[in-house]
Amino acid sequence: MTSPIPDLIIWPALTGLALVLAGRWWLLRDSLVDRLINRALATALAEHLLREAWFQQSLAWLLPGDDSDVMNIAGQLSLGAVLLTISNIYGIAKLWEGADPAHTWRRQWRYNLVAITATAVILIAGTPARRADQLINQALGWPAVVVWVAFSLPLGATALLVGRVSVREMRAAGDTTWQERALCTVVLCIAVALGVFAVVTPIETISNVMTGQPSPDPEMHWNMWAGFFISAVSTPSTVAVPLISTLLTHIGSDRTGRYCRRLRPMWADLTAAVPEVVLETRHDHNGRTDPAIRLHRMTVEIRDCLLHLKRYSDSPDDLAATGGDPHIYTRRIAEAIAAKAAGHPPSTSRFTPRHQVRPGARDLTAELRQLLALAKAWPHARGLTTTIDNGPQPTRLLAGCADRADRSPTRPVAALRRFGGARALSNPKVRPASSLDPMGSPGMIERTGSTTSA
Repeated sequence: MTSPIPDLIIWPALTGLALVLAGRWWLLRDSLVDRLINRALATALAEHLLREAWFQQSLAWLLPGDDSDVMNIAGQLSLGAVLLTISNIYGIAKLWEGADPAHTWRRQWRYNLVAITATAVILIAGTPARRADQLINQALGWPAVVVWVAFSLPLGATALLVGRVSVREMRAAGDTTWQERALCTVVLCIAVALGVFAVVTPIETISNVMTGQPSPDPEMHWNMWAGFFISAVSTPSTVAVPLISTLLTHIGSDRTGRYCRRLRPMWADLTAAVPEVVLETRHDHNGRTDPAIRLHRMTVEIRDCLLHLKRYSDSPDDLAATGGDPHIYTRRIAEAIAAKAAGHPPSTSRFTPRHQVRPGARDLTAELRQLLALAKAWPHARGLTTTIDNGPQPTRLLAGCADRADRSPTRPVAALRRFGGARALSNPKVRPASSLDPMGSPGMIERTGSTTSA
């Protein structure tokens, strides 16, 4: 059973399948569904390799026995690889249907055992075809009926389950996005194609055997073309969508990552000046932090820094009071940083009630938009920190502390004390009080000892 797919088509498809598989093993391997998808892709890749003439010839060179026997066994084993792929898809569909995730691998072992048993039946029933050095549809006869029934039963059961779950998800239109409905539609189409194949192929084979007619597709080209488009094109294309999204997130090129990069210069300077507000960052087992969590943390820490630095500013107005000009506001922030680094004590008596800190923007979108505007104007204002009161030059300090601010808040504290900020940092438990947190929701962020909790 040698693939009829031209090299010009098969090689790009298999290369893409291998890249998707490698990317998913690298980035998407944590959840049960991701692992099952990766296993399905691996067996799909093995399926197509077992049908390639060069791979079959390599096996014939490596393994003992007659070359034609080895190549024919490899071709029939490709049907077993299809069934292993199907068994993983069945496991995914069961989870999708609501099966208990705690028993996933126990169930999957049973599904794999069914696939292995069906593969053994295919090899036994395919013996006459191998001895005649023919394909199953060329030898035909009742052994061919047994082969296609053993192959089609798991295929049909999987198609039925996947189709039923897809229809259920599509009916819940109010709870799904259009992307999810589009994905369900694609999956449903694949399930229908698999179901049609599982029903038509055994019936057609039985009819040919009973009437003595030869198979309409003795070279099995139609079967292999259909399998190629389903397992090497449609399925990898579908599962590549979350991979692309995850890859963009991993390299920081998604929208949240871009926001973090735009905020980082201002965040680094502010947290270097007020290191006691830096929150402890939690990482996953791969040492990564979710971009959404990182953006939220940066936003909280920036707003905490601004609340703290208002005590060192001669102009305690918020952004709204400056006419919405971020350049004026960032200049006042830079002046406050310089005053704090120069050792000036914070002032708590100059503020009248109308000057008390108000968070300004109350929703997350407006909050982020405001901070992005400040971050854009920040490079023009940060140079002012070297010219205020002829005091120490915190810009040099900020450059040295910025990279460490998100790792350990204690090192920038020691550095700031060396630059004259000891009075401001002598008690790390003291923080600017506010009845609202920087995200505009009730609550406070308190420091206890050396750790910070939100």
